Amino acid sequence: MKVLLTTLNSKYIHSSLALRYIEKYCNKYQQENNYQLIAREFSINELLDQIMAEIYKIRADLVAFSCYIWNKDLTFELMDRLKKVQPGLMIVAGGPEVSFEANNIMENNHFIDIIIKGEGEVTFKELLDNIAKRNKLYKNEGIGEDRFLDMQDNIILEEKELNSIKGIVYRNNKGKVIENDGRELIKDLDTIPLPYSKRELDKLTHKIIYYEASRGCPYNCSYCLSSTIKGVRSFSMERVKEDLLFFINNDVKQVKFVDRTFNYDKKRALEVFKFLMENRKNTSFHFEITADILDQEILDFLKTVPANFFQFEIGVQTTNKKTLALIGRRMNFNALAENVRFLRQGGNINLHLDLIAGLPEEDYLSFRKSFDEVYDLNPHVLQLGFLKLLKGSKIRYQSDKYSYKYTSLPPYEVLENEFISYNELLKLKDIEYILDKYHNSGVFKSVLKYIFLGHYSSYFSFYEDFAAYFVSKELHRRVHSQISLYKIILDFYKDCINKEKRDLELFREILKYDLVKYNSGVKIPSWGLRLKIENFNDLRYNFLEKEENIQKFLPHYQNKRVKEILRNIRFELFNYDVTASSLLKGKMNLDNMEEILEPQVNIILFDYSSKERPKTYNVTDFFSF
Repeated sequence: MKVLLTTLNSKYIHSSLALRYIEKYCNKYQQENNYQLIAREFSINELLDQIMAEIYKIRADLVAFSCYIWNKDLTFELMDRLKKVQPGLMIVAGGPEVSFEANNIMENNHFIDIIIKGEGEVTFKELLDNIAKRNKLYKNEGIGEDRFLDMQDNIILEEKELNSIKGIVYRNNKGKVIENDGRELIKDLDTIPLPYSKRELDKLTHKIIYYEASRGCPYNCSYCLSSTIKGVRSFSMERVKEDLLFFINNDVKQVKFVDRTFNYDKKRALEVFKFLMENRKNTSFHFEITADILDQEILDFLKTVPANFFQFEIGVQTTNKKTLALIGRRMNFNALAENVRFLRQGGNINLHLDLIAGLPEEDYLSFRKSFDEVYDLNPHVLQLGFLKLLKGSKIRYQSDKYSYKYTSLPPYEVLENEFISYNELLKLKDIEYILDKYHNSGVFKSVLKYIFLGHYSSYFSFYEDFAAYFVSKELHRRVHSQISLYKIILDFYKDCINKEKRDLELFREILKYDLVKYNSGVKIPSWGLRLKIENFNDLRYNFLEKEENIQKFLPHYQNKRVKEILRNIRFELFNYDVTASSLLKGKMNLDNMEEILEPQVNIILFDYSSKERPKTYNVTDFFSF
């Protein structure tokens, strides 16, 4: 019997952890070699006709689909088409999108034969064992190994046998939908094999590697599916360390932990952090953490972590206390803010903070306050998300209580509620776009800081104004290169912020500074001021030929030839010292700008040896011109 496990990932770079768990579990524990398991992953961005053709050519006897909000509609269409051309094909569906309201799904989608609810490893393995056993029985009785392919109802098991499999919903021979008792959760997670092999890792070089050290969450947030399962189960520390060494020794680029709250157990989290430090090579790690429960011991340890080794995703969601209470989220924002500032000051850990728009009691003004308070923590990335009323979540059951209107189709995103209108959510969508292009890209740091220092007391107000400008110019309807975004913010600054143009030249220079710092080979556009110094090329060579200059600014280039050094650095002329501490650390505004900075030629050295963290130095005093 040939069995295909498949799913449609939301992006090419993603990989399916669930598929691999089920494949490895079934292969390890199948009673006999009675079935062949094949796993295939696709993307929702691929043509459905091509996906169907590939699945059809495998000629599987059973195809199992993993269903999520991002692939549910396409997957259902795919199942429907396959059933039409392979009437005898048994189709099994699992995943969050079918685990809830399973009876209704079966009643309305006759191309699905069986739904597996919840954790799938044990249930799916038990189902396959029963199918394989029945096939063998048919063969021994001379009925034919492939009898089930000819049966109208596609069910080869007697109803009493199907009824014994916990965690499934099926349609009996009379067409009635039967829902069995739920299956208890796997207590010993160590019985689940590692979902990756070395051969698979070699094929996943350009994809994200997901890993979990635990299942469940200690919190009970009403919008999250983790709240449907009480408590946390963990893989043993011995097993976790063994798995992590496997990734490290196979030179995986990044491992993304999917644990809902990785640091729910401080002792356990710290042990993993220290283990990763002790065995550090080329792999980096992404964790979802709760920042307000970090204590000083962990914070002090995290100060020692090398840059770009750890990345933390921190779900703030809102700072509105009433909202937090309504969604059952426990959070001390003051403690969270203090810890995030501590981590941000260290500069060695990338911090991603999340907000959710559309929560109960969070109106537009309240969200503005949450935005400003979280943005003030200066995260590397601020992700602005929109509430989704997921199947099975408590907040979906409470939708009438708060007059929620949401999309009927996945991802069930909120359209409006009694606290925030559809029009206001549209504004937040526009702000999300600008936020992602300008703040989250990380390549407009000096420009944004300058704007906030001199012109805006509210971060949200700036993004609100800039988003409105985009819409008014219909810029949101076009595709923009990163370089073109510099010109757009310059036009916005001239047209809407500083109409008097008293500091326009300085703004252009700061904009040019960000452009050159984060785009190593870029040519200065027409809007950028171009200064010239006679024999500047010779002056550059003279600077780099002096050993004391290399030791002071570029020690990692010692004993390198000048031509080799020039491949990774750049000298650029500016009319202001755009690296001045008074400019970048908040001591400057438009009133005292002319007193602090006077126009004069400045030579800035850009070092691109670390592409993720380029460095700059004002080296004017080391040139004679």
